Amino acid sequence: MTTLLHVSDTHLGNRQYGSDIRKNDMAKAFDQAIDIAVNENVDGVIHTGDLFDSRTPSLPEVTHCIQTLRKLDKADIPFYGIVGNHDRKMDEQWLDLIRETGTAERLSREPTMVGGNVAIYGIDSVTKPSWHSKDFTLEPPEDSDAFTLLCMHQLLAPPIPGSEDFMADHSTGEVIDRVGIHLDALALGDYHKPEEDVVDDVPVWYAGSTERCSLSEEEPRSVSLLKIEDGSVRRRKRELDTREFAPISIDFSEGDAHGRLNDVLDQYNLENKVAHVTLRGERTALTSSDVYSAAMDRGAAVAKVKDDRGRQELDLGGGPEGDIQNPDEIIDNQIAGEDLSETALSIDERVRGDEGLPKSKDSVADEIEQDVKQAQDEAFSDDEGDAAEEVAE
Repeated sequence: MTTLLHVSDTHLGNRQYGSDIRKNDMAKAFDQAIDIAVNENVDGVIHTGDLFDSRTPSLPEVTHCIQTLRKLDKADIPFYGIVGNHDRKMDEQWLDLIRETGTAERLSREPTMVGGNVAIYGIDSVTKPSWHSKDFTLEPPEDSDAFTLLCMHQLLAPPIPGSEDFMADHSTGEVIDRVGIHLDALALGDYHKPEEDVVDDVPVWYAGSTERCSLSEEEPRSVSLLKIEDGSVRRRKRELDTREFAPISIDFSEGDAHGRLNDVLDQYNLENKVAHVTLRGERTALTSSDVYSAAMDRGAAVAKVKDDRGRQELDLGGGPEGDIQNPDEIIDNQIAGEDLSETALSIDERVRGDEGLPKSKDSVADEIEQDVKQAQDEAFSDDEGDAAEEVAE
């Protein structure tokens, strides 16, 4: 039997609500996950993307990550990862740097054998514009009886609830069709809630994030312990001890102020919790700063105040509900509808993701112009080479 721990969406460095306490909470949750792996003496840990919360984590965040992974290294437990949409860079990835320390390995479309008879694969997060041109073909394992497990960081339906057109980016069935080999299981990241399903006889699941990254993520945070034997996989959730949230909604009428606020807050135990307070109704003399101070005075570790007072309620006509897309996702959706070349897609990815680009528009334009010229030179060079071969023939 081969035992693996599936960890995902750790978002190290995430200063949720601008709080260093929450950034430390993200790191502590990752530490807990690694401790579970060591205590269970697993054969390996798989991480399905968004190890870090951004493309540019700080040096202390990277250092702490490596120090945590050294606990696995000391226990002779390998750590296998893929790149998520949050921490994806243009060329070399943070996982490549961490690999140089000997504490992690980056999965690919070639099999990584674990426990003797489990072949693990990985495909990094794929942007919508690149989806249809991306090569998903996996190299078959030498042992045809090996259990094949693919790790991806993608929003796929199912198991994501709802229609593919709304929340998910693509269909799971399409992935299974495009890998080119028999797939025994698909472990996913990017969706922060634990979900599972079976698609074309393939078990598919999300482990969920290790910490709450939004108020809507109400389920207990967890990791998945996988036991693979005789061609099948059994999964068991291992819950993590994470900081509690206290969602509070306060409706104000004209003239309400501190008395109304205190009456509501006194109903909650905020000690050491994340207090998320939403204000609704009429605008009053009470400020968001007053609410923040009142929550912190009651022992909250972190307070977030969302002031919706005085806002007109819109009737969305029973449309879908969900988190607002971030700008990168909106741009990806727009570009996906255009017939752009690989060169154009790579330039778009560089402009949006290369932190090393100059800050001024003129300097960026100069660098991108060089990229275009290089692509043209390579294309014409290829054409000349093809012509020469035809003459030689």
